[in-house]
Amino acid sequence: MLVRIFVNLSFCILATSCISKSFDKRVTSRRESVIHDIRKFERFLTTKQNFSLNWNTALTLLNERSLALQQSRVQIAEAKKTRDEQWKTWIPRVGFYANVISSLTQLGNLSTQDLNASVVAPLNIPNPMTERAQAFANALSYLEGVDSMELNYRYQVRSLYQIFSRYEALAGRSTASPSNETTKRNTVYEALNQLENEASQRDSLRQIQESLAQILNLPGQNPIPIPETRPDLDYEDRLPKLIVGENYGILATRLSAYQIEGALLREKGVKMNQWPSVWVNSSLPSLYESNQGRSGSSFETERISLFAGLTKTYDITGYEADQVKNAKDNTEYVKKSLRLRLDQETRQWLHLRESYSKILLKEKIARERLAQLQVKENGSAFMDLKQLRNAQNTLASLSYSKEQLELEIWMWDDEKW
Repeated sequence: MLVRIFVNLSFCILATSCISKSFDKRVTSRRESVIHDIRKFERFLTTKQNFSLNWNTALTLLNERSLALQQSRVQIAEAKKTRDEQWKTWIPRVGFYANVISSLTQLGNLSTQDLNASVVAPLNIPNPMTERAQAFANALSYLEGVDSMELNYRYQVRSLYQIFSRYEALAGRSTASPSNETTKRNTVYEALNQLENEASQRDSLRQIQESLAQILNLPGQNPIPIPETRPDLDYEDRLPKLIVGENYGILATRLSAYQIEGALLREKGVKMNQWPSVWVNSSLPSLYESNQGRSGSSFETERISLFAGLTKTYDITGYEADQVKNAKDNTEYVKKSLRLRLDQETRQWLHLRESYSKILLKEKIARERLAQLQVKENGSAFMDLKQLRNAQNTLASLSYSKEQLELEIWMWDDEKW
């Protein structure tokens, strides 16, 4: 007995040591691979791998390279496969079983007489009630996955648009001061301030490039967006034609409907647990069997048996009743939450339309004011130049605010997608 324990302990220690060494080698190899990638990216980035990127090319790269979209496509493919191939769970699956039975003292004299093997193909008879519920759940999961991916795509496109917009605003910003101001101030201070502003601008532009490389999954590259290639989002004429549920917010309403259907499906599943359970099963002989040296097929249709039954359990603890009540409460909570959210979104939609109309008016006034100042620019006093710059900044700020509102409208404008 002591010899056997010693042998077992020695084997465990040896196996653990081998596994530990193998694991260390694998981790070291992975670490070296990571270091290699870091150095490769560092080499790429220090050699200024810059390239210009227009809007259409950026959209193509987003569709092809976005990790979030790739993951969503995999999940959708799995959901579609589960939905379309549910019937495959009913097909008999061939299985092979083998075992060896021998006493410890006869391990040295093993033979085919000690080997037992069989090939079987059990028949699965589906329950119509549960299969129908499962089919509905699979279809719902697939549809929700498709629309969730569409929503994720819209969010990423909006982020991409904001990157192009920020780059345009920053790259077009002048860091130089008017010449008549520099003559009245300390030129050394102005020069230092100028250098600081230019350095800050370069850092900001580099950060925008990094954000663009991240969203497009372009490690080791420095894409430079071409802002003027992005589409125009002017909703001045189209906004009055947008109607919620017809050409605006359809995606949002579908996602809300999936939440309600999901809650109702869970409630129905809990209720089904209280119904009598109907089951059907079968017993099939082995397709092939080998036992103590004798082998052959023992499959005969007369030996096929079908079993059917109905069971009903009664819960005297109140647990099932609590489960049903909790499921109903959850469904009502989902419905009320959606109503409250829809009310909030309706208010936001009305406020969005009102805000957009106001900012159009402000932008029109700012443009007229800027045009008047530009006419007076030649030969005017210093105060006129200062007013001109303030008017330009005001118009730029209004244009930015208008674009943010347009991006929000664009998100739910289904015909634009």
